[in-house]
Amino acid sequence: MSNTLQSPAASLDFWKKCNICKQPIAYRKPFWVCNVSTCNRKRTGLVFCSTSCWDAHLPMMNHREAWAEERKAPSYDEFVKQLAEEAEPIKRERKCKGSDGDVEQRPADSVPVASAPKVIVRRKSD
Repeated sequence: MSNTLQSPAASLDFWKKCNICKQPIAYRKPFWVCNVSTCNRKRTGLVFCSTSCWDAHLPMMNHREAWAEERKAPSYDEFVKQLAEEAEPIKRERKCKGSDGDVEQRPADSVPVASAPKVIVRRKSD
């Protein structure tokens, strides 16, 4: 299970674990990610403790062209703040197209009222 899904108190010793060798990656220490977008998405979140671990994932993923990017793990306080921000629901506003083609904004809680559906009746001719 990923540390991002656990409570912050459960991960006091390290930030995340390497996806290949499962060694812990400490806070404020360098780690590596794959440059390929499918590997570094938020949900996928592949992190590696060394370039050799990154290299080990290449045959499994079958990348055409890839490289490792060095990053620095956040501090514990930064990580807790990130988890808190992810837990907050996102308030979005609905955007509707106006009659003149411009986009007008409506609050998320207001729903446009639909007009009555048009009914077409076909009569049989005798």
